[in-house]
Amino acid sequence: MLKNHYLRNVVFFLLFLPFNFPVSVSAHEGHDHDNETIITIAKRTYIHFQSVLMGYQYIYSYMVKGGANEISSLAQDVIDSATLGIQTEPDGPGQHMMRHILEGAESLKNAKNVSERQEAFASISDALFPFFKLWPNQLMRSRLKICRCKSGHQWLQPDNCPTACPYSLNKSSNCLTIEETIY
Repeated sequence: MLKNHYLRNVVFFLLFLPFNFPVSVSAHEGHDHDNETIITIAKRTYIHFQSVLMGYQYIYSYMVKGGANEISSLAQDVIDSATLGIQTEPDGPGQHMMRHILEGAESLKNAKNVSERQEAFASISDALFPFFKLWPNQLMRSRLKICRCKSGHQWLQPDNCPTACPYSLNKSSNCLTIEETIY
C-alpha cells in the first residue's frame, strides 16, 4: 500500500512538473524576436560580442561628434566581429542577434547621408537591446547604459560619459529630455 502511494505521488509530480515552469520558445530565422525570447551567446562568441560593443561605442562617439568619414571603417570592424560571432555561435537567438548586427553594420558602412547612418545605427542598437534587457548584469559588466531621447530613439553609451543623443541633427542643442536606464 505504501509502495503504491509513493508511486502515485511520483507520477503526479512528473505530470504536473511541466505546468510549473515557464516555457521558453527559442526563435530562429524568419521569426520575430520579442521580449520573451531568451538570448544567450556561447563563451567562444563572447569575445566577438565584446568587439562588436567596442566598435559600437566608437561609432556612437563619432555620431555624436558628427564625424562621418571614420564611421565607415568602424562599421567594417563591427562587420568583421559580427561575422566571426556568427561563425562561432550555434543556431538560435544569439546567432540571430549577430546576424542583425551584421546587417545593420553593412547598412552603416554603405550609408550615404546622415539619415541613413542614423537608421543603420538604430538597427544595430535594436539588435543589442533584447540581450541587455534580459541580462542587465552584462550592461553593468560592459559599463554601458541604455538611453532614450524624447523623440523615442534609443542607444547604448558608456556609463562614464555625459549623455548625448547621436540622433540630434543640431549638435549644439541635444535632446531636451534623455532618460537613462542604468542597472
